[in-house]
Amino acid sequence: MPNIVEVKNLNAAYGQSKVLFDISLAIKPNERVSIVGRNGAGKTTLLKCMAGLLTPTNGSVVFNGMELGQKPPYEVARMGLKYIDQDKHVFLDLTVRENLQLSSYATNDYDWDKVFAHFPKLKILIDRKGAYLSGGERQMLMIGRAILGDPKVLLIDEPTEGLAPSIVDDLVTTFHELSKDCAILTVGQNLSFVSRVAERIYAMKEGKLVAEVTDEAEIKANSYSCYL
Repeated sequence: MPNIVEVKNLNAAYGQSKVLFDISLAIKPNERVSIVGRNGAGKTTLLKCMAGLLTPTNGSVVFNGMELGQKPPYEVARMGLKYIDQDKHVFLDLTVRENLQLSSYATNDYDWDKVFAHFPKLKILIDRKGAYLSGGERQMLMIGRAILGDPKVLLIDEPTEGLAPSIVDDLVTTFHELSKDCAILTVGQNLSFVSRVAERIYAMKEGKLVAEVTDEAEIKANSYSCYL
């Protein structure tokens, strides 16, 4: 099966400070992959390069057989590669309904039933403003907005940060369900979550990928924890 995403020899920097060093990875359709590493390892920078939010100094990102090059992030998203940041940004002055309407307008996808199938609570909160949603509810809304347009890949930064254990458990189930329709790449440090979601794990340290774990027993045993 061909890869849906290929990152090849990617390097990135902020000014004179180099952050990523020759990163290469691949993701297959409907695969659940995680990148683990300490804060400052370069995980978020990598996702931003993949999503077109940051221009790498060299290297390439190939999505669905097409090199993304200098494509702007909105075009990358329209192609089906979507990034969900860790800060749980929703439009605070808009209701859940209005947040979804904006995503529907951008994607021409008004099928909210699939959003409510994964996140039934959003249907109950449909007229609540974003400012009054909990962290878990905002995460639901961000993912719900992202799946409009039927993306092929979701890049999700620190999906469990600040969430209650019960919400994290729900996300495990949701990500397994979502992967029937798209590939998912998450980054973070929550080993319990990663071990229950990921089929394959990359360990990242100081801007480099230093290990790849594919064995199910090793994943469940958190054998990559030495890199955190």
